[in-house]
Amino acid sequence: MNARREPAGVGLPWRVLVEGSEDGAWNMAVDEAILEAYERSDGPRGPTLRLYGWRPAAVSLGRSQRAEGSFDARVLAREGIDLVRRPTGGGAVLHEFERTYAVVGALGVPPFSSGVIANYRTIADALTRGMTRLGVVALAVEPTRGAPRETPTACFLRLGAWEIAAAGRKLVGSAQARRRAAFLQHGSIPIRLDPERLASVLGSPVAATQFIDLESAAGIAVDAAAVDEACIAAFEETFDAKLVPGLLTEREALRAAELRCWKYDSMAWTETGAIGRREAHWGPAVSR
Repeated sequence: MNARREPAGVGLPWRVLVEGSEDGAWNMAVDEAILEAYERSDGPRGPTLRLYGWRPAAVSLGRSQRAEGSFDARVLAREGIDLVRRPTGGGAVLHEFERTYAVVGALGVPPFSSGVIANYRTIADALTRGMTRLGVVALAVEPTRGAPRETPTACFLRLGAWEIAAAGRKLVGSAQARRRAAFLQHGSIPIRLDPERLASVLGSPVAATQFIDLESAAGIAVDAAAVDEACIAAFEETFDAKLVPGLLTEREALRAAELRCWKYDSMAWTETGAIGRREAHWGPAVSR
């Protein structure tokens, strides 16, 4: 009698990439390079959890967000803050004192075989457990009927379905990009977030009662290593999987360098969300 075959993806270890702080163009290029690697993968492989920071600080715009009116260019120039456009949707995010998480995996196979909403929900479960490990009373926000669909200028100012809240305020925001066979979900876990600085960077007032940072929610000082440790343990528990420390593959690193050069360092992409003529003509094939 033939042994029962285990569905592709079940029981495969995850790869975890724990990285330091890099500039915004590199961070976004790496996330997309990993997404492309999963889209083109020939065989089953476990998902990847990437944890990283930003240096210098950066404002990231959503994939389809209008750049005009989304930030104060004078403040960015004065403070040395980068500007980059994400491959995912949503509003502007100030990345400074935070850890960013990214989950990349194949679609249609375990553990991400149940559709977009189910993926959001399961990852939200893991993030909630991670915040709990850091001493935060957190919950994942369930979708509600009739919720507004418009995206505010700042991602921090809207609490969407399956994002993480603490004390009734937004703590962790997330966004997804999906390809035919793979997806990327990443989001900001702010350790410290100053409302006045955020308002200055965005060039518009913000209501501090709409969001909260990790240290305020936990009531103690929190460092990046503690966030990483809590997230890794929470993902292992939620997905019943082993997370194994790893590195980018040679192909992923090369593709990230290409994407950075021809896409994420491109002012055409950053300002409009489209690749310019020079990039399209001279650069390697990049997702538009």
